[in-house]
Amino acid sequence: MGHDEQGIHSMYERKPKGYFAGSNPHILKKIRITASTVLEVGCAQGNLGAAIRARGAEVSGIELFPAAAEKAKDKLNHVLCGDIEALSLPYEKNYFDYIVFGDVLEHLKDPWAVLRKVKPFLKSNGVILACIPNVGHISILMGLLQGNWTYTKSGLLDQTHFRFFTLKEIFRLFQSQGYEIEEVEKLALIPPGTKGLIDALNDIQIRFKLDYPELKQELSTFHYVVTARPTEEAD
Repeated sequence: MGHDEQGIHSMYERKPKGYFAGSNPHILKKIRITASTVLEVGCAQGNLGAAIRARGAEVSGIELFPAAAEKAKDKLNHVLCGDIEALSLPYEKNYFDYIVFGDVLEHLKDPWAVLRKVKPFLKSNGVILACIPNVGHISILMGLLQGNWTYTKSGLLDQTHFRFFTLKEIFRLFQSQGYEIEEVEKLALIPPGTKGLIDALNDIQIRFKLDYPELKQELSTFHYVVTARPTEEAD
């Protein structure tokens, strides 16, 4: 294990208690009951996958952190422990109904390459589901207005995040790799006392003709949940 990899594992070991035990209900509700095969990249301890498997689907997982992967092995059909960016994937082509990235793409050094990498394993009508934090949230803007960009153990400025996305950049990410985004669910979170600032920032973008009418909605959105499919011309 190289020095950089040791550092990343050390940061994951310092995550808050329960970090690997979550199960994203916003992703779960978007998976059809009829789904038969699901791959969850970043499956953590396997709790989301277990809920999907309870419906009758076969669920495979990929998890970087060994302790979490060991727990996931008791809940899922198959688990690989390792870095999705480095692993050779053993799955059959055109196999999965869904490939899930629940708060994962932002942790990757090259999420563009990973979206290319997994595409051959989706069925012709398969779906990518991704939950992605929004760097355009009002809490980030408030910090910048005070001169702060301070990394934390979890949250929007998680110290293990390599990449940061606004909604426009999410569209560019997927479209550049041969996907079409069919749906975006916006998970709102407006911290107390920030509505006035949101209104003021929106007034500024109007005054200076920044041409971003969606700014208020972006400032209010904490996460985006994305549904995407490979385009017909995709490899």
